[in-house]
Amino acid sequence: MTKSIEEIWKDGFVNEAHLTVPKVNDLYNRQSQNVVDKLKNMFDINIKSILIGSVITLILMSLVGAPYLGLYICCLLVPLIIIAKKELKKTVNLSKGQSSYDYLMSFNNWLKSSIQVYSSYYKIFYPMLFLGMAVRGIMSNMGGELIAELVEIIPTGIIILGQPYYIIAALALLTLIAAKYGDAIYRMDLDIVYGRQFKKLDELITDMEELRK
Repeated sequence: MTKSIEEIWKDGFVNEAHLTVPKVNDLYNRQSQNVVDKLKNMFDINIKSILIGSVITLILMSLVGAPYLGLYICCLLVPLIIIAKKELKKTVNLSKGQSSYDYLMSFNNWLKSSIQVYSSYYKIFYPMLFLGMAVRGIMSNMGGELIAELVEIIPTGIIILGQPYYIIAALALLTLIAAKYGDAIYRMDLDIVYGRQFKKLDELITDMEELRK
């Protein structure tokens, strides 16, 4: 009796060595490489964007009278660029000579590991970024005027680092919150930029796993 299309596809993945249905296998090989190559290209573009963005940030901050803040932000972005290049370099070791399924799984495992590495840094990046911007705001003329008005409303004799204690306490609390939710913020940004491609990758892996059963 003639095999169903589903059975033929299953045979194509279970018996890849025999290539019972080479066209189906070739189709998934191409799809796998296309998804992976597109994600790798997006990662590469992102690295270049961060590099260009850091230079633009430094220039803009210098123009508005905050060169040290611009330099500070650049210093925070440098480790991110180094991490990104190091992680992307690891994909060179992924062999396209594997079966399409194994190739995708290898890439998916690398992707999860890479996200964890980025996540660890962003837990430091976001609170440090917030703290730097907050300190710059406090030291600005407008910030000084606002704090002076606040002291008139809520007077206190407790001064820490030249500021009312409640300002320092608020900064510390907000910095801790940024550290706690740094991972969530990063993953939200990740989903906005790469969510569609991640979904394609997951769907492709799911399809292959179903056909291999």
